[in-house]
Amino acid sequence: MGWEKNYKNRDRLKNRNQNERKKAYQPKLPFKTVEGVGALPWQKLDMGAIGVFMKFYFKFNGFNRYDLSLTYREVKHKMSSLVFTRYIWQLIGYGFLDIRRTGRLERNCSLYGISDRWREFSEDPKKLDEIEKLLNQIELLKRQPGSPKKRMKIWGLRKNILKLGGHPKIRHPDTW
Repeated sequence: MGWEKNYKNRDRLKNRNQNERKKAYQPKLPFKTVEGVGALPWQKLDMGAIGVFMKFYFKFNGFNRYDLSLTYREVKHKMSSLVFTRYIWQLIGYGFLDIRRTGRLERNCSLYGISDRWREFSEDPKKLDEIEKLLNQIELLKRQPGSPKKRMKIWGLRKNILKLGGHPKIRHPDTW
């Protein structure tokens, strides 16, 4: 009779511990909000750039802020690669994205990070105007016939955008 009583008590204790574990605090994923909505740099973005930024936010889980990728293949059914590149550079220029790693060779994709550099532009709207001029110059150059000089000018303008925005240096994939 004694062993039956102990056996039943053991089952009750086991069930009680399981219920207590369910009620215990469980860590939750970090709260996600889209930062910068309504700020001056946000107002300068095209609607397509906002859509691309939302794609990044859908991949953001709270822990991978600087480890996000969005490839041309993922958006090819919605926009061309030229338009996608334009939107990415708008997001980089206005301080919503940082390039963490560029990918071209060896089938590496580019890695981006969600940035808060847009806060600096809210304080200094002159930089926003300069970046907007550089982005417009890039679009004008893209419409001209192709040549190696044209590509070099476009990359020079993109480097100027990175300098104006205070973008951190891009790490080479071999240093990861």
